[in-house]
Amino acid sequence: QLSLSGGITFSVDLKNIEETLIAMAEKGNLCDWKEQERKAAISSRINLGIAQAGVTAIDDAIKNKIAAKVIENTNLKNAAFEPNYAQSSVTQIVYSCLFKNEILMNMLEESSSHGLLCLNDLTEYVALQVHNSLFSEDLSSLVETTKNEAHYQS
Repeated sequence: QLSLSGGITFSVDLKNIEETLIAMAEKGNLCDWKEQERKAAISSRINLGIAQAGVTAIDDAIKNKIAAKVIENTNLKNAAFEPNYAQSSVTQIVYSCLFKNEILMNMLEESSSHGLLCLNDLTEYVALQVHNSLFSEDLSSLVETTKNEAHYQS
């Protein structure tokens, strides 16, 4: 259940995520997927923070330096960074689930100018909850921490 301002509450069907994870477990590659998913989740949020910082001319070497500092400062144990990752598979699956929610889509159509931003924010929120559940680590401050570090490095 998600609750929005104005007393709007709706359910998000995460069965798609569950089915994907079960299928991976049955194929025996769930551990590989979790390793890649964690890297993608961390990397995509670090890359988003760098982009939101608005600092120009950041090459992969500087991105790696920023990422190393952020990973150290946020106590993410054994975390890896990939400078080209933009989105995790959980985020993609959550987006698909939210996009299929009729109540949410009707609500977003009524305020179409902000609809996509709302959908992106909701997707990020739900994806973070799924990540926190899967990995027992909180990435909610990662984008903001990265923005601060990117400004410091520039």
